[in-house]
Amino acid sequence: MVNKKARSRPSSRIRQKRARARDEILAAARSLLRDGGPDAVTLAAVAGELGMTKPALYHYFSSKEALVRSLVTVLLDEEIEMLVAAVEGERDVGKVLGKLIQAFYDCYVHRLDAFRLVYSQSQLYSGTGSGMDPETLRDEVNPRTRRLFDVLEARLSPRGASDSERRRLRELAFAAWTSALGLLTILSVADATNDPLVHSDKALLAALTAVFDAAGGRDI
Repeated sequence: MVNKKARSRPSSRIRQKRARARDEILAAARSLLRDGGPDAVTLAAVAGELGMTKPALYHYFSSKEALVRSLVTVLLDEEIEMLVAAVEGERDVGKVLGKLIQAFYDCYVHRLDAFRLVYSQSQLYSGTGSGMDPETLRDEVNPRTRRLFDVLEARLSPRGASDSERRRLRELAFAAWTSALGLLTILSVADATNDPLVHSDKALLAALTAVFDAAGGRDI
């Protein structure tokens, strides 16, 4: 007798087709984000980009919020891959944190709308109660950022480092990352309000990298 669950399970071909469709939808959403900012990413706009009906999108994403959450994870994956590659590629341990800050800046400086979407997503939907839900944070966002800090801890920790030493180095890495996040937040605000910073972003970047290169290069 054929198992009813096995019969109802989508075939590999159908799963691949659905995966391609999701990728196309996310690519269209990225295009809208690039050209019009976060507010431009709507189900209706994505459907128009792809020549689909809006109801057809519900087969893949149940709401705009679900689409945006998936887009956030795609962008976050790209960020983490870029930062990990930069950190692992820096041979001088004393410059790892400066490299991290530089890579974060490079990742978003020409894609401030992507930065806003990734790091302000909860605020975008706070009025409707549809912000980044705890499950998405726990299952999608936190594992990705944890991987970055695992890599940073491993790169920064000398052989034989104690648990407390590794913890302090991880905290220092987190401080460097939040400093980079703060710089991009300020740049994002300046861009959105058309109010240039008093100091150039390159000067601020150089100051941050110098501070954390100095911190990473001494015994803490």
